[in-house]
Amino acid sequence: MPPGRHRHCLTDIEKGEIIVLSKNNSHAQIGKELSIPRRTVSSFLQRLETRHSPYNLLHPGRPRKTSATFDRWLVRTALTDTRLPFKELKSIVNISVSEQTIRRRLRAEGIRKWRGLRRALLTDKHAKKRLEWARAHRNWTVEDWAKVAWSDESAIQKDSDTRTV
Repeated sequence: MPPGRHRHCLTDIEKGEIIVLSKNNSHAQIGKELSIPRRTVSSFLQRLETRHSPYNLLHPGRPRKTSATFDRWLVRTALTDTRLPFKELKSIVNISVSEQTIRRRLRAEGIRKWRGLRRALLTDKHAKKRLEWARAHRNWTVEDWAKVAWSDESAIQKDSDTRTV
Protein backbone atom coordinates (compact mmCIF):
# COMPACT_ATOMS: atom_id res chain seq x y z
CA MET A 1 0.00 0.00 0.00
CA PRO A 2 1.52 3.37 -0.96
CA PRO A 3 2.43 5.74 1.91
CA GLY A 4 -0.33 8.09 2.99
CA ARG A 5 -3.16 5.85 1.68
CA HIS A 6 -5.35 4.19 4.23
CA ARG A 7 -6.95 0.80 3.72
CA HIS A 8 -10.72 0.80 3.79
CA CYS A 9 -12.86 -2.28 4.31
CA LEU A 10 -15.33 -3.43 1.70
CA THR A 11 -18.94 -2.69 2.55
CA ASP A 12 -21.46 -5.51 2.82
CA ILE A 13 -23.05 -4.32 -0.45
CA GLU A 14 -19.68 -4.43 -2.26
CA LYS A 15 -19.01 -7.91 -0.88
CA GLY A 16 -22.42 -9.10 -2.08
CA GLU A 17 -21.86 -7.63 -5.54
CA ILE A 18 -18.45 -9.29 -5.79
CA ILE A 19 -19.93 -12.66 -4.80
CA VAL A 20 -22.74 -12.35 -7.37
CA LEU A 21 -20.43 -11.15 -10.18
CA SER A 22 -17.75 -13.77 -9.43
CA LYS A 23 -19.94 -16.50 -10.92
CA ASN A 24 -19.64 -15.17 -14.49
CA ASN A 25 -16.78 -12.62 -14.51
CA SER A 26 -13.03 -12.51 -13.99
CA HIS A 27 -11.53 -10.64 -11.05
CA ALA A 28 -10.32 -7.87 -13.36
CA GLN A 29 -13.80 -7.42 -14.87
CA ILE A 30 -15.40 -7.26 -11.40
CA GLY A 31 -12.83 -4.70 -10.30
CA LYS A 32 -13.50 -2.52 -13.35
CA GLU A 33 -17.26 -2.71 -12.96
CA LEU A 34 -17.25 -1.89 -9.24
CA SER A 35 -14.24 0.50 -9.34
CA ILE A 36 -12.34 -1.68 -6.87
CA PRO A 37 -8.73 -2.78 -7.40
CA ARG A 38 -8.46 -6.27 -8.91
CA ARG A 39 -6.17 -7.34 -6.08
CA THR A 40 -8.86 -6.43 -3.52
CA VAL A 41 -11.42 -8.54 -5.38
CA SER A 42 -9.01 -11.48 -5.58
CA SER A 43 -8.07 -11.21 -1.90
CA PHE A 44 -11.71 -11.04 -0.81
CA LEU A 45 -12.72 -14.08 -2.87
CA GLN A 46 -9.70 -16.01 -1.61
CA ARG A 47 -10.59 -15.20 2.02
CA LEU A 48 -14.22 -16.11 1.34
CA GLU A 49 -13.17 -19.52 0.03
CA THR A 50 -10.81 -20.16 2.97
CA ARG A 51 -13.00 -18.90 5.83
CA HIS A 52 -16.42 -19.70 4.31
CA SER A 53 -17.61 -16.31 5.59
CA PRO A 54 -17.66 -12.83 4.02
CA TYR A 55 -17.17 -11.11 7.38
CA ASN A 56 -13.89 -9.45 8.38
CA LEU A 57 -11.92 -10.65 11.38
CA LEU A 58 -11.74 -8.37 14.38
CA HIS A 59 -8.81 -5.92 14.53
CA PRO A 60 -7.69 -6.00 18.16
CA GLY A 61 -5.90 -3.07 19.68
CA ARG A 62 -6.00 0.63 19.14
CA PRO A 63 -5.36 1.99 15.64
CA ARG A 64 -1.93 3.55 15.07
CA LYS A 65 -1.74 7.31 15.40
CA THR A 66 1.23 7.53 13.08
CA SER A 67 1.53 6.67 9.41
CA ALA A 68 4.43 4.95 7.66
CA THR A 69 5.41 8.33 6.16
CA PHE A 70 5.50 9.94 9.59
CA ASP A 71 7.57 7.05 10.99
CA ARG A 72 10.16 7.45 8.19
CA TRP A 73 10.33 11.22 8.84
CA LEU A 74 10.77 10.60 12.57
CA VAL A 75 13.62 8.14 11.97
CA ARG A 76 15.32 10.55 9.56
CA THR A 77 15.01 13.43 12.08
CA ALA A 78 16.35 11.29 14.94
CA LEU A 79 19.32 10.15 12.87
CA THR A 80 20.09 13.69 11.70
CA ASP A 81 20.11 15.23 15.16
CA THR A 82 21.23 12.48 17.53
CA ARG A 83 21.46 14.75 20.58
CA LEU A 84 17.82 15.84 20.40
CA PRO A 85 15.92 14.63 23.51
CA PHE A 86 12.53 12.94 23.13
CA LYS A 87 10.78 15.97 24.63
CA GLU A 88 12.14 18.29 21.92
CA LEU A 89 11.51 15.67 19.24
CA LYS A 90 7.88 15.53 20.44
CA SER A 91 7.51 19.31 20.12
CA ILE A 92 8.96 19.26 16.60
CA VAL A 93 6.62 16.42 15.60
CA ASN A 94 3.52 18.57 16.14
CA ILE A 95 1.23 15.54 16.42
CA SER A 96 -0.53 14.39 19.56
CA VAL A 97 1.60 11.34 20.34
CA SER A 98 3.40 10.57 23.57
CA GLU A 99 7.15 10.41 24.04
CA GLN A 100 6.67 6.68 24.63
CA THR A 101 5.13 6.31 21.15
CA ILE A 102 8.09 8.14 19.62
CA ARG A 103 10.44 5.91 21.59
CA ARG A 104 8.61 2.76 20.35
CA ARG A 105 8.67 3.88 16.70
CA LEU A 106 12.42 4.56 16.88
CA ARG A 107 13.11 1.30 18.72
CA ALA A 108 11.25 -0.60 15.98
CA GLU A 109 13.82 0.82 13.54
CA GLY A 110 16.72 -0.15 15.81
CA ILE A 111 17.33 3.36 17.13
CA ARG A 112 17.79 3.88 20.84
CA LYS A 113 18.41 7.46 21.84
CA TRP A 114 20.26 8.35 24.99
CA ARG A 115 21.79 11.42 26.46
CA GLY A 116 25.46 11.56 25.59
CA LEU A 117 28.18 12.02 28.16
CA ARG A 118 31.29 14.01 27.42
CA ARG A 119 34.34 11.92 28.11
CA ALA A 120 37.73 13.22 29.08
CA LEU A 121 40.16 13.10 26.16
CA LEU A 122 43.42 11.15 26.36
CA THR A 123 46.48 13.27 26.92
CA ASP A 124 49.93 12.49 25.52
CA LYS A 125 50.86 11.20 28.98
CA HIS A 126 47.94 8.74 28.92
CA ALA A 127 48.83 7.57 25.40
CA LYS A 128 52.45 6.91 26.43
CA LYS A 129 51.37 4.94 29.49
CA ARG A 130 49.00 2.83 27.39
CA LEU A 131 51.74 2.13 24.85
CA GLU A 132 54.13 1.11 27.63
CA TRP A 133 51.50 -1.23 29.07
CA ALA A 134 50.82 -2.78 25.64
CA ARG A 135 54.54 -3.36 25.03
CA ALA A 136 54.98 -4.90 28.49
CA HIS A 137 52.15 -7.38 27.84
CA ARG A 138 52.66 -8.21 24.14
CA ASN A 139 54.34 -11.55 24.89
CA TRP A 140 51.58 -12.86 27.15
CA THR A 141 50.10 -16.26 26.30
CA VAL A 142 46.43 -17.14 25.95
CA GLU A 143 46.54 -18.64 29.47
CA ASP A 144 47.88 -15.34 30.87
CA TRP A 145 45.09 -13.36 29.21
CA ALA A 146 42.46 -15.84 30.41
CA LYS A 147 43.18 -14.69 33.99
CA VAL A 148 42.23 -11.07 33.16
CA ALA A 149 38.72 -9.74 33.75
CA TRP A 150 37.79 -7.17 31.08
CA SER A 151 35.29 -4.35 31.43
CA ASP A 152 34.15 -1.78 28.89
CA GLU A 153 33.00 0.65 31.56
CA SER A 154 35.11 3.78 31.37
CA ALA A 155 32.83 6.70 32.28
CA ILE A 156 34.68 9.69 33.62
CA GLN A 157 32.45 11.99 35.60
CA LYS A 158 33.29 15.66 36.15
CA ASP A 159 30.33 16.60 38.35
CA SER A 160 27.31 15.01 40.02
CA ASP A 161 24.92 15.24 37.02
CA THR A 162 25.61 12.09 34.98
CA ARG A 163 23.43 13.32 32.09
CA THR A 164 25.39 16.51 31.44
CA VAL A 165 26.85 16.77 27.98
